[in-house]
Amino acid sequence: MSEMESRIASLEATNSDLRSENREIRREILRALRFIEKGDVGSAQTLMHRLSLSVAEK
Repeated sequence: MSEMESRIASLEATNSDLRSENREIRREILRALRFIEKGDVGSAQTLMHRLSLSVAEK
């Protein structure tokens, strides 16, 4: 594998990882919105706080 092919493979892997992370974040945001719709703002805040800590670690 050439250096260019290796670099492309690395970028594709990074892109895939970022897409997966993005899906996880969107799923958690939708979950928080469902809590809010049910009137459970406290649970939504807790969920968003945990999500922000998780994202900050990365």
